[in-house]
Amino acid sequence: SVSSSGQTKLTTLNLVLDPGTSCTKNIYSKGRRGKPKFLVSSAVVCPTSVEPGLEETYVKLAEDEQYYLVGDSAVQTKIKSSVRQLKSESITVKVLGAVGQIAREESLASNFKLNLALLLPMSEMADQTFVETELIKALTDFTYSGNSYQIEVSSIRFRPEGNGIYTYFTRTADSDVLKNQTAVYLMFGYRNTSLLLIENGRFNSVNSHSTDLGFYNYLDLVAKYSSGLYRDDIQNAIVTEASYGVGDNCQQVIKGFTSSIRIEDLIRSTSKKYQERERAAISAAINRADEEYWQLLSSWLREKLTPLGQVDRIIYCGGSISFIDTPVNEFFEGWNGTLLNTNDLGIELLDNIQLLNWLYGLKL
Repeated sequence: SVSSSGQTKLTTLNLVLDPGTSCTKNIYSKGRRGKPKFLVSSAVVCPTSVEPGLEETYVKLAEDEQYYLVGDSAVQTKIKSSVRQLKSESITVKVLGAVGQIAREESLASNFKLNLALLLPMSEMADQTFVETELIKALTDFTYSGNSYQIEVSSIRFRPEGNGIYTYFTRTADSDVLKNQTAVYLMFGYRNTSLLLIENGRFNSVNSHSTDLGFYNYLDLVAKYSSGLYRDDIQNAIVTEASYGVGDNCQQVIKGFTSSIRIEDLIRSTSKKYQERERAAISAAINRADEEYWQLLSSWLREKLTPLGQVDRIIYCGGSISFIDTPVNEFFEGWNGTLLNTNDLGIELLDNIQLLNWLYGLKL
């Protein structure tokens, strides 16, 4: 579009990016009235000194001799995301990869404006200034799969993981009630578990925490107590299923999702005798991992949680809650406050970005 002064008005891309270790999640829109859309991409970044082919997806920074394979091209290299690497260390390339992919899919010009919100674990929030400086410099001039981009950064905001859930509740709940409550938001992620404390409507950064006791620890425990299995084997055997109910119009609707490890996918023996033995051994490994992983999490919670007598509401969320939902509820049994998970919220958000229609199309 052209402004009244005759100059071309730059398109604005609004992007919220969660640079997860399991995958990178993005919600974005064009301009003020653009419809929210979603993009989920691989979290893997693979540096290479060899110039990628035309069909490969990659990022090239102006002042860096390396190329960085992203998306499916990075996955095909078989390299894995490191749970030990700081998210802030790889975030620049992840942002450029997401921005480049969105720009290509949305046919954006080579220069546009960007409003960016980034999620980081509490333990890495101190890196904000460094990350912002690196991002602004990189976005000014980079290449995505052969296309050159010069992006003007309008704003970069940093939010702790779990902040989106808190923001949603502040917009939908009675503000007077929230101002007089103490709430805890627990986010059980793949790499990190985070605790956000909100007192009288204000974020208490001093008593909010994150730890690296993420879901990958559970996968490693299952592998440890199994024979010949590795983290990736177990992760690939996880299946997510939708639970259905009846909606207001008497049609079938998705009410929530549950995840579990499909043991049959892990059995490699060919004889029935050994299959039964292997099935029992894997089941025992899962049960032991269930118990030990929750012991780790519950010890951390006891150490970091504000005394429950001072807490009015606890909201928990994250991709691993299917595996710990029962012990979480047992942990807070007898407490007089309100305990909520984000099943209903997740369904509502999926509906808002029309992801539910896509899920129905898959016939989960």
